Amino acid sequence: MKILSLVQGSDEWLAARAKYRTASEASSMMGVGPVSRSELLRMKATGDEQEFSRWVLEVLFAKGHKVEALARPIAEGFIGEELFPVTAVDDAGYLLASYDGLTMCETICWECKLWNDAKAADVGHGKVPDADYWQVVQQLLVSGAEKCLYMVTDGTPEKSVFMWVGVGDVCNDFEVLLDHWGQFDADLASYVHQEVVVEAVGHAPEDLPALRVEVTGMVTASNLAAFKDHALAVFGGINTELSTDSDFANADKTVK
Repeated sequence: MKILSLVQGSDEWLAARAKYRTASEASSMMGVGPVSRSELLRMKATGDEQEFSRWVLEVLFAKGHKVEALARPIAEGFIGEELFPVTAVDDAGYLLASYDGLTMCETICWECKLWNDAKAADVGHGKVPDADYWQVVQQLLVSGAEKCLYMVTDGTPEKSVFMWVGVGDVCNDFEVLLDHWGQFDADLASYVHQEVVVEAVGHAPEDLPALRVEVTGMVTASNLAAFKDHALAVFGGINTELSTDSDFANADKTVK
């Protein structure tokens, strides 16, 4: 493992993430993460993952960082050692993992997740949630740590659940993870992005009421006056300043 001198959340950290296959993307790459595998492929191919990473950083990382700071002493008390945030790559310079905490001797890593009832229930049953499992596998693979303390918390002892994931529990999946990253790289190399063109769908103005005229040699009843007033109001609301595709589509449907 090679530790990178990066501050998590910095522009340099974001730039470094783009060069490697990251632990936070591992579950999505495996098809069980918060982003679909096909969407991850698209983002990697087009460079959109940078914008996505920045959104995650600005929207989720800020909240998670606050909870993480509150939960760190709880985790340290349970482990009995101090934890340090670390970003590292494997010896091959291929996989990257950002750790919420790693002990000084690098034998224990800590993964902290915001409280989520479903995730907490999984931990209660001794299971790492699917959306996080492959992240933990990659963290153990990159670090060479003996075990990971996986924690779901809101930053308080009352709402903190955790479980140990030993390297022996997941080592059989190291090769599975690497094989899938290899296939992902192959799919990425052959990826051809096809821009989805959204066709503008026109909307006509409100339908006019049915015109009713009853005749028995003379007009006996009619809603012509009301029809006229309504029709003029509809016609007056028709947009004649056309600039967008939707404007032209609306106009086409209106004429018809």
